Amino acid sequence: MSQGLNSVSDTLRGSARFIAAKNELLSAIHAASSSICGVKQGSGGKEGAEAFQLAIQEFSKDRGRDLYFPFLGSGLGAGPWVELLDGSVKFDMITGIGIHFFGHSHPALLAELVDGLPGDVMQGNLEPGVEMKQLLRALLSRVGAGSRLAHGWLMCSGTMVNEVALKIVRQKKFPATKVLAFKDCFAGRSTAMQEITDNPGYRQGQPTYGEVFYLSFYDPKIGLQASVDRTLREMKEHLTRFPGQFALLMTELVQGEGGFVFAPREFYVRVFDEAKKAGLALWMDEVQSFGRTGELFAYQKFGLNEYVDVVTVGKMLQACALLYTAEYNPKPGLVAGTFSGSTAAIRTARRVLELLDEGHFLGEGGQIEKLSGEFVRQLEDLKSHACQGMIGEIRAIGGMIGFEPFHGKMEEVKAVLMRLFDLGVVAFYCGHGPYFIRMLPPLGAMDRAHITQVCQLIRQALTDVNHQLKNESSQEKV
Repeated sequence: MSQGLNSVSDTLRGSARFIAAKNELLSAIHAASSSICGVKQGSGGKEGAEAFQLAIQEFSKDRGRDLYFPFLGSGLGAGPWVELLDGSVKFDMITGIGIHFFGHSHPALLAELVDGLPGDVMQGNLEPGVEMKQLLRALLSRVGAGSRLAHGWLMCSGTMVNEVALKIVRQKKFPATKVLAFKDCFAGRSTAMQEITDNPGYRQGQPTYGEVFYLSFYDPKIGLQASVDRTLREMKEHLTRFPGQFALLMTELVQGEGGFVFAPREFYVRVFDEAKKAGLALWMDEVQSFGRTGELFAYQKFGLNEYVDVVTVGKMLQACALLYTAEYNPKPGLVAGTFSGSTAAIRTARRVLELLDEGHFLGEGGQIEKLSGEFVRQLEDLKSHACQGMIGEIRAIGGMIGFEPFHGKMEEVKAVLMRLFDLGVVAFYCGHGPYFIRMLPPLGAMDRAHITQVCQLIRQALTDVNHQLKNESSQEKV
């Protein structure tokens, strides 16, 4: 805290009684989580398995649809392992779609949860706690040299910070309202974000308003120059058709749901230069890629600091935020919100930033780069040897790692995912055909031995599914 400030809350946290209780609680959690040290099956026998299945069925009924996996977490885990309600333990390679970069039951993050207990559960716009000030300052102090980002806002979800990003740009650019985005992008599922998200299946039965137009993304098959020429041609066509009506270009520098697709820096530079000349704001959606590419912000990874007008972040941060330049600081009344996030989440977010620095995870030669390289090396080895013909393209940038199983058909991907789950690995999928196995592993809690264990299970899953596919093919021929 700042010198001269001394609250009752700070006095409480520093008291011998509080510290002793905190240490006892953390010790008890550590002792329990220490028993979670590898993949295992449920421990309740037939009766436990039936009770777990009933819980899954009840939850599925209450929410009106089946769960993708039969997954109900117990709330406890240890590093890369997560425990389910039936006592089974699995490698968590998707971490709630990228939330738990530092794994489960991390002692430093649990300590922040305990230190948050004296505060109110939730914080908001009207009466922010000091934690909000600390987190926003921590983010703005890390935007990098050359960045013009000067202000920020905290909210509870990635979709909501994306909504606010759209609002503040439209206010600045009014009466221009239209949006340019790249094909295969994902921005969320709210009414506005579903229109930006390039997946018609996510907006069935929903109205669209003709506000979003798509540009082709970089395609390595045709190369840099052809990709740039195609994108700029399409941009010019849209701008000519609707002069003065476009407000912004939204970009995922690494398309998450789109298939872990990204472009070389020169592609972004040439497209962004033309967008700036056309008077478009540049909004970077980094809700999924934040902290995972090897730099804190993906725009730093590609050396694009000076181009960014608005950036949105979330997921591994444990809270969500948008940062923007002074030019896009909204007028009073446009942005508010009852909930900015829980006190525990906001405290934890600040600690996540510190842990990334303390553990030397970022930058060239950082832990993210090293562990990502090891993951890719082992997947490439599987592709060349034990799993020949079972792995196609491998895509990776930092802690965003994916591979194409077999021919990248959805039925093949789902078969591999379900077999992986049975063997003890939770992953997911991405892409729009071909489809990829998607992993957002907890690299903050992993080492090479963990990666080897995961890749061995991937090998087993691919081998098992390969046998299954061959048997089905033989039966069809008969």
